[in-house]
Amino acid sequence: MYDIISIGGGTFDLFVKAHDSQIMKIKNQTGSTESLLLPYGGKQRIDEVHETLGGGAHNTSVAFARMGLKAAYCGLIGDDLWGKKILANLDAENVSAELLSITEDEKTSFSVILNSYEGERTVLNYVGANHLFTEEYFPLAKIMQSKWIFLNHLSGEANRLVKKIEIILKKKPQIKLAWNPGGIQLREGAEKFKNILNRTEILFLNKEEAEKFSRLECHNHYKSTELKHAHDMTKIFQYFHELGVKIVVITDGRNGAQVSTQNEAFYCPVPKQGRVDTLGAGDSFASGFTGALILNKDLQTALSFGTINATSVVNKYGAQKGLLKIKEITEELKKQKIKAIKIT
Repeated sequence: MYDIISIGGGTFDLFVKAHDSQIMKIKNQTGSTESLLLPYGGKQRIDEVHETLGGGAHNTSVAFARMGLKAAYCGLIGDDLWGKKILANLDAENVSAELLSITEDEKTSFSVILNSYEGERTVLNYVGANHLFTEEYFPLAKIMQSKWIFLNHLSGEANRLVKKIEIILKKKPQIKLAWNPGGIQLREGAEKFKNILNRTEILFLNKEEAEKFSRLECHNHYKSTELKHAHDMTKIFQYFHELGVKIVVITDGRNGAQVSTQNEAFYCPVPKQGRVDTLGAGDSFASGFTGALILNKDLQTALSFGTINATSVVNKYGAQKGLLKIKEITEELKKQKIKAIKIT
């Protein structure tokens, strides 16, 4: 039996940092957007290139394995060089590939990540095999043998697998679900996913995703000085708890992360450090938090674990290089003295 199975995508990522790039902020009546600009036409100099592996399910399964859990990755990759690199990485990280399928009909998902001088990134993604991950490749009986399921972003036809997860949780209510919804689910709204939310142990969203999924807006900050950087998420927390979610976690980049249950809520600030690349920050936070709960840590410790893991990842290129082992997380926690604050 697995401690946890990560379901979703895997990718081969190529990081590129252009020498000559700019960031433009465009404002209009409804808000503002920022764009990464490169000179149009001609040849542009590149300062750095890094080959890495990623994808939500791939990242989280590796993170869980590094925390000492028996982890498996369930997804679909192509029968190509990129897919072979993912398989080799799973083997090296002690992640089971028993539930991973290979197709000759499509290439493994591939991304080119354009990094800015600020550490933010623009991702050019070829969905590839992730788009074809459907019931045909979903080993329902084997997934029912896990203690936990981590459901990552699902794209394209893979969105139909949400119904399969509902079936699993109905038949095996002892299995706990951690869910990080993807773009399709966010656009359709939480009301359409009442059945699975009612059986969700942990729901992971960033601030923008939480607003989009709940159809609620959050503009105010908490009044407490300790929480001055945190937006007041009380209404959004209450909304998801009413739908049956036991634990709701909302991250907000440099503004920190919050967690809520029906009885208590906590906020954890982010260490003031530089960032090399933010890709994989959400996956590393969610896996650190979930892994901590599986290891019987309390909510405050889990929030700190997620923050430490994410801080490590954004200081390195790629979504996996900075993932920490459980001993390393514990050591960093002592060193940086990160502590979650109770929200009253």
